[in-house]
Amino acid sequence: MIITGHQADLLPRSEFWYKMAKADLFDLRIYDPLEARGFQRRVMMRGRWASIPIIAGPPGSLISEARIIPEETREALRAVVTERYRDAKHWSRHGPTILAMIDDIHTEHLWQLNLQLILGVREVLGIRTPVSIAPPPAGTGVTDLISVMHQYNATSYLSGTEGRAYVDDDESYRDSGVQITWSTHRPVTGDSILSVLMDYDDPMSVVMAEEPWLVHASPAGPVGSRRRV
Repeated sequence: MIITGHQADLLPRSEFWYKMAKADLFDLRIYDPLEARGFQRRVMMRGRWASIPIIAGPPGSLISEARIIPEETREALRAVVTERYRDAKHWSRHGPTILAMIDDIHTEHLWQLNLQLILGVREVLGIRTPVSIAPPPAGTGVTDLISVMHQYNATSYLSGTEGRAYVDDDESYRDSGVQITWSTHRPVTGDSILSVLMDYDDPMSVVMAEEPWLVHASPAGPVGSRRRV
């Protein structure tokens, strides 16, 4: 069983959806620390930041603790999506669907807003991977990932390449025997998934694009035995 995971981000970029499509289960991380200017509240649209107002807790607060004012959030998100994409090739195909998702937002929790949009976009893309939320971790960092894998009885974890830094620096991974596979996704844009939906005839071909040199590299084995690719 392959699992992957990511923070509950706002209309995230294509690599988020690549990992979801490749895994048997997607763990949505809502108990990670909230970054004041993180991707949970903002994302690039047409090469410019698009942000929503949030009510954040004190420093060290978790994503699960952040709040929004639904009316303000709907208005802000609807306005920026319309302004950035109304002239896009596939606005008539996807624009009304995205706006309907936004209009249906009534929660006061930031993570629930993002989850609602993630589930809506998952349906538009035709991805069927289940989304789950693991219970709050007892610790943080590497031990958290190991415990999450145990909770799901997973045999392998699909990670984005940004995970290499903390995996290489922590011996707990090598001791655990965790099997990690690295994403081979080739992003064509650093924008939100909305740019992919609005600009491309076949959005999933963009989501599933891979770097050939990574695809043909030797797959990663248990951490500690793998080589860099």
